[in-house]
Amino acid sequence: MDYGLGKRKALVGGASKGLGLAAAKALAAEGCAVALVSRSEENLREAAKAFEPGQNILTIAADLSTAEGVRSCIARAGAWGPVDILVNNTGGPTPGRSFELDETAWGKAYESLLLYTKRMCEHFVPGMRQRGWGRVITITSYSVKEPIENLVLSNVFRTGVTAYLKVLAREVAADGVTVNTVLPGAYRTERYEQLLENTARRTGRDKETVAAELVARLPQKRFQKPEELGALVAFLASEQASGITGAAVPADGGMLQSLLS
Repeated sequence: MDYGLGKRKALVGGASKGLGLAAAKALAAEGCAVALVSRSEENLREAAKAFEPGQNILTIAADLSTAEGVRSCIARAGAWGPVDILVNNTGGPTPGRSFELDETAWGKAYESLLLYTKRMCEHFVPGMRQRGWGRVITITSYSVKEPIENLVLSNVFRTGVTAYLKVLAREVAADGVTVNTVLPGAYRTERYEQLLENTARRTGRDKETVAAELVARLPQKRFQKPEELGALVAFLASEQASGITGAAVPADGGMLQSLLS
């Protein structure tokens, strides 16, 4: 199926590894020019090797968890050209329970998740509206529907991101711009390795034992593959998905137990 993305430009946050890289690769495979954003130039150089010869790739080293980093990213992207597809994605905040984290941690999570998304949309969405076409796809977590133990910051601020984008989706729907979120579950990325290690330390168990016990509880009895999420992002960016907006789409392998997932 031709997704109609051959002349589009996409900007993907957190794109040097994990889910962000998978999303970038899926979009590039559909013919998109893709700007990869990550705070690490070394990781970006390594990530660029994952793309096929001839694919149009730009790397932007910027820390999207800060206002200065967002400004730097926007400046580089502005020289590159209009962005048609914005994929918001940043690393998760510090794990912890409700009373375990200080206000500095709460402030950092607010800026790196909610303010980051707002800043990127505020800059790139007006151009999409003027051109009459655009896609905003934000990678959050299934925790926006079922909060996850020991991840209070992610639970709170990713839910706030989802609410913000739901409102934005209605505001820009008539201008040819769709706004959706993708809710990953258990993908054994670098971030998930950190969460497994945190659980192992907290419970005094071996990390692989923790991982095996988790897999045993997963409906599909396996971790999801980043490529599975990348395929969903590419579809939501496609012409065929023009009628899907304001949606929070699970990509969790059936982990959600709520009726209306």
